[in-house]
Amino acid sequence: MPTLRDQALAPLSRADAERLLPQLASGRQTLERRVLRARCLKYFESFDLAWAELNEVLPQIKDPLLEGRVAVDLLQLSYYLVRRDETPRLAAIAQRHAAGDPLMLAEFYLGSSTILTAQNEITSALQNARRAEDALLTAPKGRARDLVVTRVQRQLAHLLSHSGDYVDATAAAEATVRHAARVGDPWEAAWAVYTTGFVDWAAGRIDQAVDQFTKAEASLRAYGSSVWRYTCLCLARARMERGEIADGDRLARQSATGAPEDHAHLALLRGETDVADRILSRAPAGFPEDEQFRNNVRAIVRAEKGDPRGGVRMLDEAAKEYEARGMAHWALGAAVHAAYWRESLVRGGGASRAAGLVRDIGARGGEGFAYYLPEVASWLGRAAERDPAARELARKISAHADAALRRAKSDSAAPVGSSALDEATFYLRTVGLTWRELGILREMELLSREGKRLERAALADRLGVSPNTLRVHLTRIRAKLDVGDKRGDEVLLSAALTQRPVA
Repeated sequence: MPTLRDQALAPLSRADAERLLPQLASGRQTLERRVLRARCLKYFESFDLAWAELNEVLPQIKDPLLEGRVAVDLLQLSYYLVRRDETPRLAAIAQRHAAGDPLMLAEFYLGSSTILTAQNEITSALQNARRAEDALLTAPKGRARDLVVTRVQRQLAHLLSHSGDYVDATAAAEATVRHAARVGDPWEAAWAVYTTGFVDWAAGRIDQAVDQFTKAEASLRAYGSSVWRYTCLCLARARMERGEIADGDRLARQSATGAPEDHAHLALLRGETDVADRILSRAPAGFPEDEQFRNNVRAIVRAEKGDPRGGVRMLDEAAKEYEARGMAHWALGAAVHAAYWRESLVRGGGASRAAGLVRDIGARGGEGFAYYLPEVASWLGRAAERDPAARELARKISAHADAALRRAKSDSAAPVGSSALDEATFYLRTVGLTWRELGILREMELLSREGKRLERAALADRLGVSPNTLRVHLTRIRAKLDVGDKRGDEVLLSAALTQRPVA
């Protein structure tokens, strides 16, 4: 029977947290109990509570291993809470003490790798993930080791996809699935399936990606977590990339997550260049290292709106930035789109590069490229077919793209249509609206577009909540948008769409 200290030090899964948390709600709150409870809260995405509790107990801990354990968890939380200012201090504490435990050391390197990934420093992130892999070589066999191996391989699968090494990324995804099955945690198993979908998507295996994301979404739905929301977003993108525009758009709205460039790219897949432009122009400034992603989409928008020369220049700059950060996958996508628009400037100017790009994709084990726009893929395949070494893959790329274009034209679902709320989402998040509150405004917008009166009883029924719960949500929305209580609910929607951040 493991002691309380053993449990506080050990790697935890979501299933462990579900089992332990009820037992920690009462009784004398020793340091070990407080640490264990806070770590459990992390797996329920109560990041702020876990952060506050672990920071409070950290100065009180005298046990070196327990201090290292808390520092490792805080390091991981600094990623979720975007507390970059705290990272160096926490990393120093964690590294000082984690060396005494191979599993903890692996988790330290894994946390460091995750933080570097968020900063798009993929080369350095890969180095740390490999260090985590090396640390596990001396760890004792068992469920705890399998759990950490699962997470390290999951991280490697993502990083190798970013770096354009689709063969090794696939191997890492397969290892993730194997080890997750040994852990016996449905959450880890579902996340492993999502990882396989991500690798398939990055490699251009869109049909397989849709299948894997669909399975992962069904398994993660009950948790309602950030991983589930991001899976919905990835599934939306993959479906739209194979021409299922209405289904993809529905999933994107359901996910209620994603950065401005994600939603701008989805707008491009819907054929709404102006919407993509407005999303990017109204989005608040992000971290500087994320700008190449936005510039990638901005470049496509710019070219679509009549300035292909400017678009090509921006795509070339984005590709260089990607390469410098070890993100060859994204650099390939930028290069493909740059070649497409070069062809519109000088006949043969882009086609001369197409075969080399397709050969590069194939050599990496890929069947497609980043930010898959079907019309661009169709051109790429046709342009590269003349090269014997590229012909087989070129035909596969163009066949998939042409099928997606036909499917998009014949999509029998209801027209999607852009939403003004989509364009305002990132401003509304900055004034404090939650995703749930944005969902309420979205339903209000749909009622308005359907020509129906805004009645609270009907709105509550559509949302599946009680009238009293809806009243609480609307009161909070009023406060955040600074709308007085005496004005009708209809005013909330117009307020959400017209207010803008102060310059």
